[in-house]
Amino acid sequence: MKKSKIFWSGILVGLLIAVGMLLLIFMGSSAYTLFTGKSIASESLVDKDVQTKLEMLNSMMDKNFLEYSDTLDSTSRTEGMYKGLVSSLGDPYSEYFTEEEFNQELEDDSGVFGGIGVQIAENLETGRFYAEQFVGKRSPAQAAGMQEKDIFYEVDGLKVEGMSLTELVEHCRGEVDTTVELVMLRGEDEEQVKITIKRAKIESTSVTGQMEEGTTGYIRIIEFVQNTPDQFQETLDELKAAGMDRMIIDLRSNPGGDVTAVLEVADIIMDGGRIVYTKTKSEEEKDYDAEPGGIDMPIVVLVNGFSASASEILTGALKDHGLAVIMGTQTFGKGIVQGVYPLNDGSAIKITDRKYYTPSGNDIQGVGIAPDITIEFDSEAYDADGTDNQLDEAKKYIKSMK
Repeated sequence: MKKSKIFWSGILVGLLIAVGMLLLIFMGSSAYTLFTGKSIASESLVDKDVQTKLEMLNSMMDKNFLEYSDTLDSTSRTEGMYKGLVSSLGDPYSEYFTEEEFNQELEDDSGVFGGIGVQIAENLETGRFYAEQFVGKRSPAQAAGMQEKDIFYEVDGLKVEGMSLTELVEHCRGEVDTTVELVMLRGEDEEQVKITIKRAKIESTSVTGQMEEGTTGYIRIIEFVQNTPDQFQETLDELKAAGMDRMIIDLRSNPGGDVTAVLEVADIIMDGGRIVYTKTKSEEEKDYDAEPGGIDMPIVVLVNGFSASASEILTGALKDHGLAVIMGTQTFGKGIVQGVYPLNDGSAIKITDRKYYTPSGNDIQGVGIAPDITIEFDSEAYDADGTDNQLDEAKKYIKSMK
């Protein structure tokens, strides 16, 4: 399974849901039925009473809502209904995507997009957005004169104040070779600097690595996206060429991401064996196994309370097979997987549809994975001079491993 792919399933279900919703919104049909399974009643979700109430609510809004007009975006309202239906599941991981949102999600998952090559962060005290670090080997933003810590003030003539981070990112991203006009605030005097940037193909960095003391290599996996396995292999090869014979894998604050990506990374490390297995609502079980041919060297994996989902799949596999010593603090505890179901109008729904178990059969949902060696992070030392006590302990410990 060195390059196995997990394909989205359930397109038929998605189409049925889409058709049912269209009947409800545009034809007034009461025949829409939620086609899911055991725990949901098989009778129609939208009967005559529900349809009548929807019509009454719409009429009341039409007559009384202060801002209601013929120009009110009906598409946004119907999209809101779809979002409400999915949110009624009460699951923080299930959501409805509009066509635009779904395309953005696909782009984010790929790790490749048209953009300006800068990671944008928010100052939580001021609420302003700033350039945190440049992305990719050739950042168009850096080449155009942007500097780290520059504050975003205007984008294409629009004031950034009042925008969400998502809105600002959407303005900065776009088709390759198109341009975006930015006004940045720089330095203590907040000098206004105008920058014109031509968007380019950007590949996000999801893996970084370096040699530490002696022959210890350090690899940090920031998140799991489609380009992570290739970047992991590339970094691994570079460090091996530099003499690495023991490795620290840093999964701290890795929120997870693409399941296929983590399976491929685990497959690179493991010499065969079960990586993880999943169970669906109907108790259908599926195994994901590594092929022979892995990494033969001492490994320490660093984790914390923000290591979640896909990063826990990798942690659980390496721990259960005795391939690594896990250090840090208890992981987040997200032992469920979401399936993405595209609809025929370009939108999609993401629904929690599987639970996963570590190779030894551990259910980590809401529990997490306990490290073999617990080391609390010393945030005061880090803030004072950048000392990373967890990484320092890992570097000391790995020297004793054989």
